[in-house]
Amino acid sequence: MDYNGMDGLEDIGPRVTVRQALRDRADFTLENIDLSFANSLRRTLLAEVPTMAIDLVEVQVNTSSLADEFIAHRLGLIPLNSKNVDDVAYTRDCDYCEQYCEHCSVTLDLHARCTGDEIMKVYARDLVVAEPRPNEWVGTPVITDAQGLGSVICKLRQNQEIRMKCIAKKGIAKEHAKWAPTSAVGFEYDPHNKLKHVDYWYEEDPEKEWPKSANAAWEEAPQDVEAFDFAAQPSKYYFDVESVGNLEPDAVVLQGIKVLQQKLAAVIQEFSSDDRNGDVDGFGGPRSPDGMHGGDYGMDQGYTTPFGNTGGQTISDEFRAMENLSIQDSGAVAGSNNVPPPGGPPQLPPQMFTTAAQLLDLTDTSPKNTMADRRAIVWRIIEKLVLVFRDGRKLIGVLRSWDQFANLVLQDTVERIFVEDLYADISRGIFLVRGENVLLLGEIDLDKDDYIPEPFRKASAEEVHALTVKKNQAMKRSDKVRQAKLQELGFEAEHSGEVLF
Repeated sequence: MDYNGMDGLEDIGPRVTVRQALRDRADFTLENIDLSFANSLRRTLLAEVPTMAIDLVEVQVNTSSLADEFIAHRLGLIPLNSKNVDDVAYTRDCDYCEQYCEHCSVTLDLHARCTGDEIMKVYARDLVVAEPRPNEWVGTPVITDAQGLGSVICKLRQNQEIRMKCIAKKGIAKEHAKWAPTSAVGFEYDPHNKLKHVDYWYEEDPEKEWPKSANAAWEEAPQDVEAFDFAAQPSKYYFDVESVGNLEPDAVVLQGIKVLQQKLAAVIQEFSSDDRNGDVDGFGGPRSPDGMHGGDYGMDQGYTTPFGNTGGQTISDEFRAMENLSIQDSGAVAGSNNVPPPGGPPQLPPQMFTTAAQLLDLTDTSPKNTMADRRAIVWRIIEKLVLVFRDGRKLIGVLRSWDQFANLVLQDTVERIFVEDLYADISRGIFLVRGENVLLLGEIDLDKDDYIPEPFRKASAEEVHALTVKKNQAMKRSDKVRQAKLQELGFEAEHSGEVLF
């Protein structure tokens, strides 16, 4: 982008001064705007500028030492060219397919096989873009190193092979970091601390703990005798935008401004139009590629609640919306004239479908309007549960709350530890559980809560802990013997392979 001829502009309204413009970095100042607007732009640049990234991976062959999920995760983080990404439709808006097609995605093929004795490295350059695609740029892997190799995907030994089909989709970083257009966005104002904002955050000496940056040279230093202006507001902001390569930094800024315009247009339309379900002349805002929620104006699963848009509803309306949560998403919310709320029926993200939504029996959509029925709904979320974590820990507690990501809050929690034919319960009180750590979750039958199957018997926590330590030490000794024996037979010990990154 040409930045010449920008001097001499009148200092009226927002003013941008580009201090440095490189291929992957843009350093500029923004003046005559409010702090809230500058911070909104910063957050938009970080999380809401749409880009392309690999979202689906179909594994056909993988005989490498890395698991399918590991390679798929690395493929998703490879930056892809997102120039003119507006030519690509979001999957939820595509009229030609239900999952992916040439209008809403780009297909990349990866096929590599090691036939020699030396270890073979598979790079991002080995990703082959299939035609057709929305335009000639989107989906091409970004390669910036001098050798033209790109990021390392994996390493292959002799006769190892990988063959995968990768589907790149359009999305935003608010849903997943792989769609992030920037690696960092530097943001600063008041480098001389004239407003004394940093004085609230220091331990001993603010001058030492908050050293002046290079931006201080762009403003006049305060005088020692200058009186403090309690009404002063920041008006000049310093941005340093560093792109990951999928978009040029100036394009990232322009797209960020465009997204802000779309969101503001949606707000204006909501306040000025009687048709709350209408679109704003194409101002749909950024959205997730799968569009699980069906809300208007970019309401993706990154910033919605499991009950949909319930703002302005009464408590009774929220209870009725809660009753309508279902996997099939069928039926209208019970209420006046049986009309569903704006934005469609409330939905839950797929994480909830496989965990608490099923186990708590939230799929009942029959109308319940009495207070007793509403109390019954609340009672469903105070069941006694048993949880098994991915690391093998077992918790038992009363479920008091959960959210759309299956994060749980347990009360009167105990951790049950088993060793040989003994077990012990250790009190944990109120316990916050992240949904991604739960392997199994089930409801406890209170009539059988005190039943302990043979041959287990309860023991003290100290006795069980001592036996557990003894058992773990024995397992470590046995594992060392097994690893040594495998090495004698020519096998590599576990976790002794080459470091890939």
